[in-house]
Amino acid sequence: MASPDDAPISAWRLSDEHPVAFHEALEVWTSAAHDVLAEAARRYGAFVTQAELAARIQADTGIKAGGPVRTWIDDLLAGVTELCHEAGEPPLAAMCVRLDQSVGDAYVQVLQVAGLPRPDDLDMHAAVARFQCYQHFGAALPEGAGPELTPGVAERRRGRATAKVPTGPKTARPRAAARAATPRTTTPKAAKPKAQAKPEPRPPKLCPNCFTELSARGTCGYCW
Repeated sequence: MASPDDAPISAWRLSDEHPVAFHEALEVWTSAAHDVLAEAARRYGAFVTQAELAARIQADTGIKAGGPVRTWIDDLLAGVTELCHEAGEPPLAAMCVRLDQSVGDAYVQVLQVAGLPRPDDLDMHAAVARFQCYQHFGAALPEGAGPELTPGVAERRRGRATAKVPTGPKTARPRAAARAATPRTTTPKAAKPKAQAKPEPRPPKLCPNCFTELSARGTCGYCW
């Protein structure tokens, strides 16, 4: 079974649901897309997402696409590029970005139609092209204005650049550092008192007559 992306794209008129050949619908959409993007180019810093462009041209032309935008947006932007080339205009397709505000692979086909090589940085190339569109279509340019990345692309790049900044050596925690900086002192243990020598036992007193040990009172139990 063919995937939705491989299936033929249908189209029809919203007014009476009458089918329209896709190539005819694409031709009408291309002209409408040119007008929408030229309108955006009259405002410095403006751009249009692919989803917004698709919804606008279908509403303006009254022709509905039967397939998802991703299956025909490349052909639409290629058609807009051809119109711009014939009219001597900068590529308005650079005004159209994805939801993440990058130009994506659709811009590659735009460059191919314009006969331009693929640059290393698609989004920066598109920023230059958008600035040319602002100039050509009469946008009010602030002083010092120049090519700029879309806010979404610029923010992601700043995030990646910050993540790559090397960090210095880890520092000891305050308490640990304080402990490390303070020389360790040891309290000498108190010397145990020497055990006193036990007095030598006194020799028992003996009876001078029978030599028997006398009692505590000094009397002999035998001779008394």
